[in-house]
Amino acid sequence: MTLLFFWVFLGVMALGVPIVFSLGIAPMVSFIAEGKELFLKMIVQRTFAGINQFPLMAIPFFILAGELMNRGGITQSLVAFANALVGHLRGGLAHVNIVTSMLFAGISGSAVADTSGVGSIMIPAMEKDGYSRKFAAAVTAASSVIGPIIPPSIIMVIYAFMMNVSVAGLFAAGVVPGLLVGFALMGVMGITISNMVMF
Repeated sequence: MTLLFFWVFLGVMALGVPIVFSLGIAPMVSFIAEGKELFLKMIVQRTFAGINQFPLMAIPFFILAGELMNRGGITQSLVAFANALVGHLRGGLAHVNIVTSMLFAGISGSAVADTSGVGSIMIPAMEKDGYSRKFAAAVTAASSVIGPIIPPSIIMVIYAFMMNVSVAGLFAAGVVPGLLVGFALMGVMGITISNMVMF
């Protein structure tokens, strides 16, 4: 009976049910088959107790902040500011992409929001300027990694909540590594672009 979960999971997936629902159906069938319906009653209580934590409120608000920035046009302002800072360098748009990601990370705290917000503006602009679409997407994806490092960060809030450490301490510890990653990306971008004949 211990392998029942596995076989039900594979069977339900083979029927074309999405994985998220397969992961829910398989344990329910296993609990019912093994006569452990008590666990089914506890699922709702445990789930609610797990998410009923005040610090986790930061997650939807970070996502909301990123969406409001995209819809409100703050991303364009960040791109213009980054262009004023580093747009004059060789391969300026690639540097602008990285600096914008660093600025955006300091507001949204999410790599996904960073990628969608900056990428929707910078990838078409870089492509129009002569960069290949693959190169522009690679720069955007690589620079969006800075999102969870530079505070505020969703991951830092969750880690601080789970490990019972100071959120402010984690935020303070993320500033220097985030900036170093950004400057390192700009250095690599400068070397890469100087060695490229065609974008």
